[in-house]
Amino acid sequence: MLRIIAGKHRNRLLEQPSKSNTRATTERVREAVFSSIQFDLVDKSFLDLFAGSGAWGLEAISRDASYVEFVDNNKEAFNVISANAKSLKENNLKIWQMSALEYLKRTKQTFDFIFIDAPFEEYDLVNQVLSSINELKTLNNNGTIIVETNKLDQIILPAEYEMIKHKRYGKIDILYIKER
Repeated sequence: MLRIIAGKHRNRLLEQPSKSNTRATTERVREAVFSSIQFDLVDKSFLDLFAGSGAWGLEAISRDASYVEFVDNNKEAFNVISANAKSLKENNLKIWQMSALEYLKRTKQTFDFIFIDAPFEEYDLVNQVLSSINELKTLNNNGTIIVETNKLDQIILPAEYEMIKHKRYGKIDILYIKER
């Protein structure tokens, strides 16, 4: 069972979609990422793309992010995120059931943090999402994109972006990306 690691909702259990639909990130990886951004996250906006259970965005809310949006095109994931959010009684969030690329085309919202956890075998989709974020200016000035992947060499950054940090946890790579 997933849980929120820290913050005002610490140790709250979260539902998760069936294993066939999503791949949950380990608590170790989530804790490491949030430990590295915790002081920058307070009162900032957070976008959770390919949200699955919503654990990343809900962790951000628990750690005092001001606003979070969740995007997943899977109906079961949408329902699970909705149930998890309702159980926390938070209203500073929105949940969207649509593809990440469609969401990016439609939204006018910009974010301080954007987390991308696409299905591992869909590297081209990650690259398309990064390009869309860049072209549509979805990332705020001095914002950070965080990508979870298992194939670092398949990720192609737009020329306007640079990887400022890379961490490896077993077979998982976490990339921290900012505008140049």
